[in-house]
Amino acid sequence: MRRRIHIDLRAIRENSTRLLGSETASYADLRADAYGHGAVRVAEALDAEGYEGFIVSPEMDRASLLHLSTPLLHADAVNSDRTTGGSLFGLTDRAYRPAMRVSAEILAVKDVEAGEGVSYGYSYVTPQRTQLALVGIGYAHGVVRRASNTAPVLIGEATRTIVGAISMDQFSVDLLGAPAQPGDLTILFGDPAAGEPSILDWQHATGIRAAAIASRMSPRFERSYT
Repeated sequence: MRRRIHIDLRAIRENSTRLLGSETASYADLRADAYGHGAVRVAEALDAEGYEGFIVSPEMDRASLLHLSTPLLHADAVNSDRTTGGSLFGLTDRAYRPAMRVSAEILAVKDVEAGEGVSYGYSYVTPQRTQLALVGIGYAHGVVRRASNTAPVLIGEATRTIVGAISMDQFSVDLLGAPAQPGDLTILFGDPAAGEPSILDWQHATGIRAAAIASRMSPRFERSYT
């Protein structure tokens, strides 16, 4: 079962260069494991960028960052107006590139008739004969439940919507004619420049801040960095 998070460190460095160049940032906020992006890897990528300090969570194991040259600081020791916030990771507005891409494998594709209720509670009923893709990821992996019946995903080249209630380890997508088969990857959110839904699309769909959506992604994902 493939459940993947890919972090584009190049996007983070590009966002960092813009933030530092506009003189709006002196400190990089790496709390909440760098908003779910991996504080150690992000800090290593930004160590030579010229920050006056990295803001880290009090409970973080600082020993993992002691090899860096940038000082490690508590949030109450710096001017909050000079911190990067979620912009560093593309979590605030579309002017900055999002760095996190979340994907999961399709477990099954099922033919269903019109009028079939989907998932528990039947909050979605198929309006016509269609196919449902069952995707192997759910709220146990950090997917916010408010994405049920609202959030977009990308399957192949087709953007579709999660339908029915998100369960512990899976959700359904009404394919509406889009081709899919077991083993294909579904992209929850990623790089909108590549035609993928943005985490800001998920923020709009769910009413939950993008920073909170990213921060709650489970360590159970296979993670990669470029």
